[in-house]
Amino acid sequence: MEGGGEEEVSIKELASNLTTYKEQLQQVRQLLSEDPRNSEYADMEKELKEVIDTSL
Repeated sequence: MEGGGEEEVSIKELASNLTTYKEQLQQVRQLLSEDPRNSEYADMEKELKEVIDTSL
C-alpha cells in the first residue's frame, strides 16, 4: 500500500510541474510578444513546449 501512496504523490507532483511549465510558457509568450526578436525567449518557448509535450 505504501508504494501506491508514493506513486500518487509523484502523479500529483508531475501534474503540478506541468501546470508550472504551462504558466511559464504563457509568461515567455508574453515576453516574446513584447520582444519578438529575442532569441533567448524563443529558445525558452521551444524548450518549454518540448517539456510539456513529453510530459503529456
